[in-house]
Amino acid sequence: MPCPLLLHLLLLLAIGSSFAQDPPVVELSLGRVQGSTMQSFQGKTIYAFRGIPYAQPPVGQLRFAAPQAATGWGQEEVLKATSDSLVCPQPGISLLMSEDCLKVNVFTRNLDPEEDPLLLLPVIVYIHGGANVLGSGHSLYEAGPQYLLDHEVVFVAFNYRLGALGFLRPLGSTVTGNFGYLDQVMALQWVRDHIARFGGDPENVTLFGMSAGSMAVSLHLASPLSRGLFHRAILMSGSATNHFAIDNVYWTQKLAREVGCPMYEAADVVQCLRDVAWTRIVEVCKAWESFQFVNMKWNYEIDGHFLPRHPTELLAEGNFSQVPLLVSFTANELDYTANVHLENDPLLHDLGSSFEEYAPELFLYQPDSSVSRRLKDFYLGSNVSEISAHNIERFGSIFSDGIIGHGIHRLVQLARRFTPVYYMRTDYVGKRSLSAPTDDQELPLGVGHADDLQYVMPSLWYGTIMAENHTDLFMMKRLTNWFAHFARTGTPLSPKEEHDYWPPCNATDTAMLYNDVATEVGPPGYPERYAVWDELFPTPALGGGVARRQQQLNIVALVAIAWATGVASGLWLFGSAALDGN
Repeated sequence: MPCPLLLHLLLLLAIGSSFAQDPPVVELSLGRVQGSTMQSFQGKTIYAFRGIPYAQPPVGQLRFAAPQAATGWGQEEVLKATSDSLVCPQPGISLLMSEDCLKVNVFTRNLDPEEDPLLLLPVIVYIHGGANVLGSGHSLYEAGPQYLLDHEVVFVAFNYRLGALGFLRPLGSTVTGNFGYLDQVMALQWVRDHIARFGGDPENVTLFGMSAGSMAVSLHLASPLSRGLFHRAILMSGSATNHFAIDNVYWTQKLAREVGCPMYEAADVVQCLRDVAWTRIVEVCKAWESFQFVNMKWNYEIDGHFLPRHPTELLAEGNFSQVPLLVSFTANELDYTANVHLENDPLLHDLGSSFEEYAPELFLYQPDSSVSRRLKDFYLGSNVSEISAHNIERFGSIFSDGIIGHGIHRLVQLARRFTPVYYMRTDYVGKRSLSAPTDDQELPLGVGHADDLQYVMPSLWYGTIMAENHTDLFMMKRLTNWFAHFARTGTPLSPKEEHDYWPPCNATDTAMLYNDVATEVGPPGYPERYAVWDELFPTPALGGGVARRQQQLNIVALVAIAWATGVASGLWLFGSAALDGN
């Protein structure tokens, strides 16, 4: 983290942000909670309640265990929820972190004492991203409410356990991992039980995730534990319906070995690791990320509890929460992930010449030379032996598709048969980007991973809140309008936008909204690229005949949409070849 971030966070933690003479107080069954006030982008008063515990601190015997609900503090005390809590342990500045981090932030403009259900507002609950090892629901660092709270919604963000502390999985059946996801379930239960006291409607909750948070949302779609806790879902740049080879046991054993703990017997492993300082655990795991490439070493477990079977199988058979979905990604996602190594010629040469050896670890699949060769041939060319400035973004597009895009594509293809899915790709290149290279005027040349999130909530990743004359302001207004309307109705467009056109994907039709300065609806993007991943990693739940029929339906739908939009000739050739050749 840069020094300015440290200074901002320390300032916030020290003084909060409340200057109201009469701070807001809400009475919960747990006890009374005192908040503070903030201002929305348009200057509306936000009642902010930050750092409310939703679970007991996961320390001692609760480390590497399912979360336990927070206990009340009684009606005699008032909990001061006037500043963000410390964030969960992760690589960064340890003094800003604590294992006592399972806290929730609630932002509302509706503290009307009347308990009329008709006055309750839709609730948006945000699950942060960060590859399951980074991030938080902190209102300054990542999850500011200022843009969304210009609309009639209640906004909730929270922390959950990360890295080994959230996803450790030793051998045996006594410790089954998924602690971070169980934290999320408990946070959703807290929202169900208490959000009405903040003016939110517990019967109208939209679950919203970004990156690893979006992957988490897809898992909550599939999990029986999350049924009924949310009623719509927004997924930005992530889904668990992909090919990932997950081996939490391997990483658990590696961690145990490196800190001198037992490696095999679950009870011994866990008891030893409970005595290791969290700072040491984070330090050891951070050292594994030597190449700085995006990956997910800690991930979900099929544990028979949170997740009975693979999420792809559950979605394929319709065994999931069939709520309206808004699913999006960016045009360039992780295309620029390798650019950090442009000056590292030895590494780039080795990545090119030894692609087949690197690829399984980088793109998260079991070692298979035929898969590696197919990926290299398609993205780089069979004769390529060097990664350079000439082809480094094509190399990056393998990360874009393998880590992000194909999983989202598969989610849409599976879910649309059971529920409406609004599918979007953000093509708009704004003035700020976390990863895109820049031109001579220091303006981004593309729209990378998480660049669209800056239009939904302000964060220190992108610096200050937009100025009133910022050239990207229209995109912030557009996305927050769409998200708020989706949270209220299950569709992104309001009656005021009837001239716009964004049809949902359904069992017979698949369309994508291309979100640029102007919007346009057309066939889904990157079909040839995702077809390669479909070929290499076929949907497990669909047998040969069913899979072939589903592929045919997908291609026919693509051709029909393409014909309607005037680009059918090229896709027709592609579709005919695919139908004849499989």
